Amino acid sequence: MKKEVKLSGIPIVSGWGMGVAYFVGRAVQQTSTVSISRQDVGNEIMHFNEIREQARKEYRQYITDLSDSSTTDISILNIYEHILDDPAFIGQVVETISTKLYDLETSIRLVSNDFVKRFESAGTAYFKERSSDMVDVCEKLISYLYNDDGQAKSFVEPVVLVVLRAFTPTDILAYDKSKIQAVVTVSGGKTSHAAILARSYNIPVVSGIRNISESIKPGDQLLVDAEKGSVYVRPSSIVVARYKKQAIDLSALNELKRKWRRPVYTKDGIEIDVLANISLPEDISDAHENGADGIGLVRTEYLLSNRKEMPSEAIQYEYYKTILEKAGNKHCVIRLMDIGGDKVPQFFDMPLEFNPFMGWRAIRIFLERKDLFESQIMAILRAGNGYDYSIMVPMVTTLQEWLEAKAFISQIAQRAGVRMPRCGVLFEVPLAILEMSTFMKEIDFASIGTNDLIQYLSAADRNNAKVNYLYNPIEPAFLRIIRTAIRCANDNGMPLSICGEMAGNPIHTVLLVGLGLRRFSVIPRSIPVIKEIIANISYAEASESTSHINAIESTEDMAHWLKTLNKRLLGDVLQKLPITVDV
Repeated sequence: MKKEVKLSGIPIVSGWGMGVAYFVGRAVQQTSTVSISRQDVGNEIMHFNEIREQARKEYRQYITDLSDSSTTDISILNIYEHILDDPAFIGQVVETISTKLYDLETSIRLVSNDFVKRFESAGTAYFKERSSDMVDVCEKLISYLYNDDGQAKSFVEPVVLVVLRAFTPTDILAYDKSKIQAVVTVSGGKTSHAAILARSYNIPVVSGIRNISESIKPGDQLLVDAEKGSVYVRPSSIVVARYKKQAIDLSALNELKRKWRRPVYTKDGIEIDVLANISLPEDISDAHENGADGIGLVRTEYLLSNRKEMPSEAIQYEYYKTILEKAGNKHCVIRLMDIGGDKVPQFFDMPLEFNPFMGWRAIRIFLERKDLFESQIMAILRAGNGYDYSIMVPMVTTLQEWLEAKAFISQIAQRAGVRMPRCGVLFEVPLAILEMSTFMKEIDFASIGTNDLIQYLSAADRNNAKVNYLYNPIEPAFLRIIRTAIRCANDNGMPLSICGEMAGNPIHTVLLVGLGLRRFSVIPRSIPVIKEIIANISYAEASESTSHINAIESTEDMAHWLKTLNKRLLGDVLQKLPITVDV
């Protein structure tokens, strides 16, 4: 038997899955030209219209089948109907058949390639991900040329889908979803339609795997760890045992959920808030079930997904109202839309940017497009009447930028005749967090977004497999910045949370409490685990233990010190918890 091979990629949808490798789809780029005679042109065009209608009916059937699912955003399928009816797409295929005398498959592939290249050259992650929509339609149409009835295919055993191109929704919908354990793909982002669908079915996805066909063969046993972005080909018994432990840990996690539907205190009586990060109204139930002490982050840009235009104030109002109603008497922090970077709405006319993550984004857009700013603020203010909520502004860089945004919110509140809500800053730009003290008199609360902050400080994209080794939250210089920020907030009596991935990693809990953090904001399923750790440590002891970290100079030494710290203050608590991180 061949030895185990471990491949590294980017976690897109978290979770674990194990099954045999099943390769799906054909890459659009893999095509050879086939010529036809001029007398066959009419038949090819008629066949094109027939298979477009077949595809349209199939997508409509998918929508009908999924319409009863409250967790699935069926609107992600509507775009395929638009592509099928797009005059530009239809016209180019017909023209290629008629003038170049290529057969239908060749013509569809060549035109699809052209569309994909246009999307890829658009310069933003959003349009790059939209290229997968074109791939999906292309492959759906071509499937009918090979007498593929388009019906969901069943598997005898659990499988891991292996995709040699951009991952598309039909890669899931075309198969028996109960047998799909995970997806491994060359490309596909967290905001793609396929990722949204996979998330709704709890199917783990790892992207960014290079040279897949060289490492994975059809029928190979695969174990996918989409927590860390690892794919094990022909996994060893040790790795499989770890996976099976993960399955057993579900019962332990359910027990922790029941235990921690209440506030948590350290061993010496210090209360620590553990809040939930959410995107959808449906996520509130998950937050309650896991014992959230409040909602620390509502990612409002979900509203923009798959829309042809900016959602109206009325639509936004209903969205925020539903979230606040479900949150009940718990405090809710609503973050303004973080438009830009990899979250570019389909309808939004963004300028071509070589580095959109550091370009026209979030508050920078709002301060220029006051109409969008006003619409969201007015909807939040109306929906928030009578509820305990606050507004958080992302990507603030300077104090002047913040003062302008705050003044505008105040003007809208006065015009609406409602009280000015509590407003705070999400510190994720290095310049802002290094000058945090200048913001103290002008904000009501603060939060630290470690995900973007680490990227900007290290100049390393965490979604880039080539450089994400530099994305390290225990880099000593980064921890000194976090410590200074927490001290600044505490000294000024300012509520401060950390809402990035660092806060949800159990390995960092003792460290963050020791640095003075009293408010964590994490994904719902992490809440019981974080609370269990907090209940097993002394705030004073953790604080004393972290008082000398300035003397640690390397990331390697910091990792060793942190492991020793966890062992000394927690004993075997981490080993007993239902977690998959390396303790």
